[in-house]
Amino acid sequence: MMNDEWITPKELAQKTGYTEQSINQRAAKENWKKRRRPGVQGGRAHEFALASVASFLAQSRSAQEDPAPYLASSSQPRDIWIATFARLNRREKHLITQFILREGITGMMKKLGLDDLSDDMPQE
Repeated sequence: MMNDEWITPKELAQKTGYTEQSINQRAAKENWKKRRRPGVQGGRAHEFALASVASFLAQSRSAQEDPAPYLASSSQPRDIWIATFARLNRREKHLITQFILREGITGMMKKLGLDDLSDDMPQE
């Protein structure tokens, strides 16, 4: 169990999603302050000073936050479509492509509830 000043590699792994091995490698590379874990025999159990891992924890937390909302770099409809399609995963790309091939653009517009909006937009 973590106390106020020290944290084990296992606890860091649980908080950050990294493996214990990755954490130990990073600790060695960055010279984190560590000590043998009190009361554990075998010499392999250790823990790190929280002050040594503070920036690693902060960096890991910010990496786990949801990404900022997607904003297309262009307001051109074609560019927006391409950028949106590019953000889909492989399965989503397959499903939307199959739907459009099967139902067509009219079917897609109807499915979205946009089939009665044909005169709302100015001509291109």
